[in-house]
Amino acid sequence: MVRSLWFWITVLLIAAGVALAVSLGVFYWLLAALALAVLLIASVFLRAAYVVGPGQRPDLPQLTEVMSKDRIPVILDCDLTLGQPFRDVGGGLALLYLLGEPGVDVRAITTTYGNGPQSVTARTTRRLLEQLDLTGIPVVPGANGPAEDPQGNQAAHYLVDAVAVDAGQIVVVATGAMTNLMHAGALDRDFFARLRGLHLMGGATGSLTWNGRRLQERNFSLDPEAAYAALRAECPTTITPAEAGLTAIFRSAQFAALRTMDDPVSELIVRKSRLWFALMRLWFRDDGFGLWEPITALTVTHPEFFDVERVCLPVGVQDLHDGRLRLTPDRAGPVQVVRSVQDHEGLFRALFAAWNRLGLLVASERPTL
Repeated sequence: MVRSLWFWITVLLIAAGVALAVSLGVFYWLLAALALAVLLIASVFLRAAYVVGPGQRPDLPQLTEVMSKDRIPVILDCDLTLGQPFRDVGGGLALLYLLGEPGVDVRAITTTYGNGPQSVTARTTRRLLEQLDLTGIPVVPGANGPAEDPQGNQAAHYLVDAVAVDAGQIVVVATGAMTNLMHAGALDRDFFARLRGLHLMGGATGSLTWNGRRLQERNFSLDPEAAYAALRAECPTTITPAEAGLTAIFRSAQFAALRTMDDPVSELIVRKSRLWFALMRLWFRDDGFGLWEPITALTVTHPEFFDVERVCLPVGVQDLHDGRLRLTPDRAGPVQVVRSVQDHEGLFRALFAAWNRLGLLVASERPTL
């Protein structure tokens, strides 16, 4: 950044402003006004982060334990940044849901770029698992950009090997850039055909706005060629486009309810998502944030929560440069697209129950001090 012309122009303008204030004898008044403005902004932000009203402990469903042989083996390919200041929390919430869902066996997490550089997403994922004492789950770093060589992609090699060993069994949930998947397909042309299912988050079917603010698609557009390869996968494929994430917002009522839970995972989510929650409340004025990644994870275990449509996707790489999906409804289509969340109560109860179950499991494994 220090080499940018605009950086030095900004520095010069700030220096000139300070010099002018000093020469006019108003520097201290200007400093006091700036301090007052900072305090005002901080108070507004803290109010958005902490004032959510009284919470009522949710009525959680009783989760039935599932025998190991009947659990769905899942690999999560994600750009997790839960806990990073002002970064998206959805990837972390999706992972915590999958870890707490008794019908899922999380085999590994492969990391990619999107919400942050791959080095940040890998480090953040490892740190999260360490906090939960779940260091036995592999975290495999992947691509940091679309131009990298598939041969050097550790995540792609891991995906190929894991799927080859359990052909027809593993479900991949991908919520970041799709580069790792394309690289896996380049290393093994039968990679996609060996999957039990592929659940993708990305794409937009139209103009994307939220309360009057324009959103940019930031998944398929990060690597259009990789997204194209994933969309053409020869396996059952479900897509959660950007519009679907806006049909389930994690609002104050959910945040307040989560604060009533006394397990370590619910407490961790409250602590690590507070800044993102406040930022989204203020920016989009919709009292919360969208649940894109958790919705994608829930399509694996609870498809009944969603309105889905089978489609054909007559799209090319060029369409995907801005993440645009062109859909043709077709009951025999190879892909199903999530149109919206239909059972909001069921969705939130499933999330809370899985987070709570994981929290209780973590607490039971930790020694009492």
